[in-house]
Amino acid sequence: MTVDSSVIRANIALLLNQQELATLATMSHENPYCNLVAFTPSDDLQTIIFSTPRNSTKYANIVKNPNVSLLIDSRTQSGSDVQTGTAVTAIGIVVQDLQQDTDALKDLHAGRHAQFKDFIYSPDCALLQIRVQRYILVSSLRDVSVLEIDV
Repeated sequence: MTVDSSVIRANIALLLNQQELATLATMSHENPYCNLVAFTPSDDLQTIIFSTPRNSTKYANIVKNPNVSLLIDSRTQSGSDVQTGTAVTAIGIVVQDLQQDTDALKDLHAGRHAQFKDFIYSPDCALLQIRVQRYILVSSLRDVSVLEIDV
């Protein structure tokens, strides 16, 4: 059964807008390295922004290898989530030289994550943007859909 890409896009957008935290995977030497991050998606799903301290392992990994994946899911830690949950993996490349107005992006990110406002605006914090190449949406353990992002 083929699912319309507009339905896939809508389901991805819904999940990204419902959730505030995700697991970011970077590469550390030869091993994956995961971190919890607060994220903000763009309306067109082409980019996702997050912030991190410049002196973190996560930041050093991204500088060495900007290829990342971000896992966002709908779990609430109850047993029924395994059968009914939805997860999306965003695969892309992190860029540090943002083409948009950095202050506007910080305002957007801080507006979504008010509890991290001081951190987001601190000089030691880097605002980073994932240019998403592909989303992989998994629902009910077996239904897998892929959405390629044309940039």
